[in-house]
Amino acid sequence: MNPTLTTQLQNLPDAPGIYQFKDSQGRLLYVGKAKSLRPRVQSYFRPAAALDESKRQMVSNIASLEIITTDTETEALILEANLIRAHQPPYNVILRDDKYYLFIKITKEPLPRVFPVRRLKNDGARYFGPYSSARSVRNTLKLLRRIFPFRSEKDSPQDIIFPHPLFNSSQTPGSDTKTYHQNIQHIIRFLLGQRHTILSTLEEGMRQASQTQDFERAKLFHDQIQAIARLEGHQKVHLPHPESFDVISLAQGPLQSAANLFQLRRGRLLGKQTFLLKHKVSSHQTDILRQFILQYYSVAQDIPKNILIPFNIADSSTLATWIKNKTGHITEFITPKRGPKKQLITMGVANAAHLLSEQAIKNQSPVRALEAHQALMAAIGLPPDHIHRVEIYDISNIQGQLATASMAVFVDGLPNPKLYRKFRIKLGDTPNDFAMLQETLTRRLQNHHTDWPKPDLIIIDGGKGQLSATYKVIQALAPSIPIISLAKREEEIFLPEQKESIRLPFDSPALELIQRMRDEAHRFTITYHRLLRSKHSQRSLLDEVPGIGPKTKQKLIKHFGSLKNIRLASDQDIAKIIGQDKTATLRDYL
Repeated sequence: MNPTLTTQLQNLPDAPGIYQFKDSQGRLLYVGKAKSLRPRVQSYFRPAAALDESKRQMVSNIASLEIITTDTETEALILEANLIRAHQPPYNVILRDDKYYLFIKITKEPLPRVFPVRRLKNDGARYFGPYSSARSVRNTLKLLRRIFPFRSEKDSPQDIIFPHPLFNSSQTPGSDTKTYHQNIQHIIRFLLGQRHTILSTLEEGMRQASQTQDFERAKLFHDQIQAIARLEGHQKVHLPHPESFDVISLAQGPLQSAANLFQLRRGRLLGKQTFLLKHKVSSHQTDILRQFILQYYSVAQDIPKNILIPFNIADSSTLATWIKNKTGHITEFITPKRGPKKQLITMGVANAAHLLSEQAIKNQSPVRALEAHQALMAAIGLPPDHIHRVEIYDISNIQGQLATASMAVFVDGLPNPKLYRKFRIKLGDTPNDFAMLQETLTRRLQNHHTDWPKPDLIIIDGGKGQLSATYKVIQALAPSIPIISLAKREEEIFLPEQKESIRLPFDSPALELIQRMRDEAHRFTITYHRLLRSKHSQRSLLDEVPGIGPKTKQKLIKHFGSLKNIRLASDQDIAKIIGQDKTATLRDYL
């Protein structure tokens, strides 16, 4: 340790603040926050310091440090977030490209405009976000503009907003200012997740318009109600109680991780955002979670009173105080242990893992993919030059119902979606993953196609049990094909008739590749299983209605989108699609 750094460590104050580590060239390596600077900073340099690999690497490069003291730990937290965003030090966890995430802006004007922006400004406008998907934001605004016409970014007050009964070719927004402002309020409520409030307002408007025999306006309200109801029909998450909270889940990789955020408002899923975070190897998961919370909520515009997190973090009380100073209300961090909230965290992990897998595939060059492929083959004792086509199998079912299997295919370390295959399991409704895997591999190996050659290696998602069950099929039908399995809990690789598992280094390209293979097979299976569940849920009740055949059912689903929307529709609307007699039959049955 150089004398300058030694002197700085000896003269640290016992006060809250932030510390900045720099290398011999004066480049910023890391920004940290401390309740008390002296013990926190000195802890990095103790001989027995419990540091992860990235922190040990960082300490070896530290040549000097700078500190900034603050009055409170909360002030230090704010300063930490600002410095990380401004300088993006290499040893901090960074919310990737956070300045490029989209917000929805509603301007402060006599006739407000609504449009997406990349940056927040202190201009009196109202902002919603950040949103990780630009496509999702633009699709949402396109939909909202059809339901509640508004001016966009470049529209002047004289521009026609959209073909609409309220604003026809002879009208402009200014000709009905009250209605325009009502539209803006509906949009705000929509973005806040207050769909029930919108529907109540529209239903009251329709009732009043009907009483005054303003049927054109009543029809407009009716159409808006139906449009919102159709949107609600796509809702996949409903909780039994009208609670509002955020759900944060993590999926960790060697050099980057992903955070998934579910926003639930009044028991319904308002939105899903998935963000990439970059970091050095072996960053601890608590650091990744803490930095995501700090960097996301420093710009988030809608922060609920409860935030669900996958595990506890040390300074959650300081983060809660910081959020309280920002929002004015108390926010609590909760780690659910069981039930629907725990399931939401698990579901978020799958979303985050999918983003990591997509990103890895996008960034993977053929050369690096081949190197990882060869490293994996060497690790499991197979000749790399003889193994090219790898098939990965995964099963998805809910207590045996609608069981499906998938086969993802990687060739020399890269996925080839054209070669993927899906299987509808023919086994009964008994939930037996072993038997389902056996059925899948039996069907796969008994059918030979010119465009479906035999694999050079088979990978099973599962542990010793799954491997043992499928190995029997391999021995009977294709004993020359090697097979292994990957167990998710400890990321162990199992080989047939081998007692000890193989554990690859956490930063190994081979481990990253086999995880990506497993995740891709799982994603493909889940996608197919969801499709079957959706078709089954639409088919199950309508198929039971006497007099409603496949063509009639198809017309109903195509027009209304879901069974829920059919229930909400008026008899007149249904009759326009299938006629009066069938409408009466359908309504009686429902």
